[in-house]
Amino acid sequence: MLKLKEKQKSILNMKIIGKILFYLILFVILGFLLVQLFFKDEVEKLKTTHFHPSNEVNLSENKKLVVAYSFNSDSFEPTFYDSVTRSRTSNIYEGLVLTDRNLEQIPGLALSWGEIDDTTWEFKLRPNVIFHDGTDFDADDVIASFKRAKTYKSSGLKDILSTISSIKKIDKLTVHIITKEPDPILVSRVATVFIFPSEKTDFKKPVGTGPYKFVSNTKTEFSIKRFDDYWGKRSHYKDVVFKTIPNKFDRLDAIKNGEVDILANVPPSFTDDLKMQRNVTITSLPSLEVNFLIFNFKSKLLKDDRIRKAISIAFDRDVFVEISNGFASPSNQFISNGIFGFNPNIKSSSQDITEAKNLIRQYDPFKKPSVTIDMTNEAQAVGDYIKSQLNEIGLSVKINYISFEELKKKIFDKTSEMYYLGWRSEVGDASGFYENVVYSKGRFNGGNFNNKKVDQLIALSTKNLNEKKRLEQFQEIMKIILDEKIIGVPLFETDTIYAVRAGIGFRPRLDGYILVSEIL
Repeated sequence: MLKLKEKQKSILNMKIIGKILFYLILFVILGFLLVQLFFKDEVEKLKTTHFHPSNEVNLSENKKLVVAYSFNSDSFEPTFYDSVTRSRTSNIYEGLVLTDRNLEQIPGLALSWGEIDDTTWEFKLRPNVIFHDGTDFDADDVIASFKRAKTYKSSGLKDILSTISSIKKIDKLTVHIITKEPDPILVSRVATVFIFPSEKTDFKKPVGTGPYKFVSNTKTEFSIKRFDDYWGKRSHYKDVVFKTIPNKFDRLDAIKNGEVDILANVPPSFTDDLKMQRNVTITSLPSLEVNFLIFNFKSKLLKDDRIRKAISIAFDRDVFVEISNGFASPSNQFISNGIFGFNPNIKSSSQDITEAKNLIRQYDPFKKPSVTIDMTNEAQAVGDYIKSQLNEIGLSVKINYISFEELKKKIFDKTSEMYYLGWRSEVGDASGFYENVVYSKGRFNGGNFNNKKVDQLIALSTKNLNEKKRLEQFQEIMKIILDEKIIGVPLFETDTIYAVRAGIGFRPRLDGYILVSEIL
């Protein structure tokens, strides 16, 4: 009797388990059908995002990106440091040290670096990196690239790398860089050097290690393609075209009509129109470029302290912001706030037309002194305001509008009485401005400024590894050239403006370059 009851109990348990299994299977089948009917796209996206091998790319990523500039680059020489050339080549070449969009240094072709002593730095190179032509990257390529950057006659890096005395190969993936004296910004200098294969001598078809490789170049289009053997993160866009559209109205039509995805260097006057477009977004970022006037101390007029002081208080800097349609900010120093060397203790000089007029009359109570200012053709709106203000305080002003190449020649020849220039502190440090514009032997010191104390401070700062003392030296220099000697007048810092089509994940960089590998 007991056995019969146990058997009946066992049969009952099996029936219960069977029902549970039936409902569980039914639930799974219904769940699968529900997912297929209503969530198929989400499942596919999840599979693509999380379960594809790392070397596979979603087909949606195989898109073409079109970027438009107003200017064309006719050279891909890796030692050129101008923004026109590097707007293209920075997508092909790389340096030992890279910078992120905020100019913070990150490892590039060097995995790590550090000081061995005050004048010797060791750089450990990244293994398993290949160039676009299939050759392996190693220390020989680094040495060849630095040698060209230091010695090529047209190199734009010779002055930047002048502190380096030699580079030594320790092994295939290790180099030592030896400086003439301690150099506090050596790593920033190293970051400017693009690396190319040591055997390379012809750069009409650039070869680098970057995320994109060269395809073709014409007068109107520069084409690159994603490098699938890149050592780093794979880029979103497979094909990229940089278009050159010189006419600004044609550029405006191109972004509005969807012919281009990103429009660089948008004129401030176009921003109101573009803001009305449903599928276009305006984005901007301070350019780190301060625009200013520089005086020539060999001018009979401008060597007088009263004249320089009068000019320095003649302007309402907010007007420059208005001229730029709001895409600028007033500047009271020759470098941007946030750049190493900025002096927060220097107060902005307020506009004082009455005092400026008094100073001019003290110099010559009977007639208007005459002065000529050299400016580039593109700066006429700024030039009009400068002329009107200086006329108002009692000067007779002539604006000489010339090309940038002509202006540069006059600066190098020191023949410009007063000139208008913009300077970008790309390495995040005031040293470039001081060494080039302020130092008595600086290449861009077209104002014949020569001050023994300032030269000594600049010389000391170039080899001072004590960051606090170096900052104090920089700030003292700024105070001297603004308050005591007045070498020129800082006016405003421009913004770099972009127009971007909807669906493009673009964020501008502080250095102004468009690196396609950062765009989604």
